[in-house]
Amino acid sequence: MGRARTLPALGLLALWLVSCAAEVSPPPRGDVAVAPFGANRGKGAALPDVATSLAAKLGGLGVGAVVPPRAVGEWPAGPGTAERVALRDRIGARTLVTGTAARAGAAVALNAQVLDLDSGAALGPPLIEKAANDADLPRALDALAQRVADRILEPPAVSLAAAPAKPHKSGSGNGSAREPIEIQADTLDAQTMPGGRRLTFTGHVRAVQGEITLECDDLHAFYPTGASEPDKLVAKGNIRVTQRDRTATCSEAIFYRAEDKLVCTGSPAELTEECSRAEAEKFTFYLDSEKVEMLRPKVHGRECNETSAAQ
Repeated sequence: MGRARTLPALGLLALWLVSCAAEVSPPPRGDVAVAPFGANRGKGAALPDVATSLAAKLGGLGVGAVVPPRAVGEWPAGPGTAERVALRDRIGARTLVTGTAARAGAAVALNAQVLDLDSGAALGPPLIEKAANDADLPRALDALAQRVADRILEPPAVSLAAAPAKPHKSGSGNGSAREPIEIQADTLDAQTMPGGRRLTFTGHVRAVQGEITLECDDLHAFYPTGASEPDKLVAKGNIRVTQRDRTATCSEAIFYRAEDKLVCTGSPAELTEECSRAEAEKFTFYLDSEKVEMLRPKVHGRECNETSAAQ
């Protein structure tokens, strides 16, 4: 009858120490983190793990140590301050790259956003690259990685998205043009143009700047070269603009950001405010002063509840 074979005590101790080390090993830490990218693809279509590839490429572009998506974990679309701070403290990074990959037929669109984890601000507008097919994807990833690295290494001098919303003061000169514009939509497309870029937002578009909210079907945002905020927005289809107790509806609206001016046209355009309603061929809103100009207006009364009447 053979003797049972046993491991030496030191061998057992070594195995136990290795097991414990694996259990308590800290998560990867670095200077920049890449979150898993959201995916938008047709039924049966596949998309590669572009976030992991992007993280690997960034590691060789001088941005510092890069925390990969598997260590970041799923990142919510609208994170709160607590979630942002918790991630920053866990991985040590001050910058986070988020994004989406969308497939339309053979083409793949990559959309990346660089975020400052300290403030939660976006460092400039989204960065977008397109690949004609899977064979073209490595080139698009290389281009996107370089643009992300450039954004990290040389962020905008002033991050407008980080600017706090200021209380409204009529005629104060602190117009809403100084506040950031936040835009949400179902789809996004980008096009380089002479003098800048045009971002096209489509489907359930919602743009917010301070107290102004614009909702529409399609929105074109024009960014001058090097700018992190658009200088003009052109909205079309089922437009609704609200500013506190004022609501305007029209078929086309153009926002001139430098002038803090919004022009609504329609057949006709309509404006309601408290206990009155007006129709006109064109409304021009000067958002800072709240002045409104009307072209060929027709003013009507409307039913008014007690709260509105008291105001």
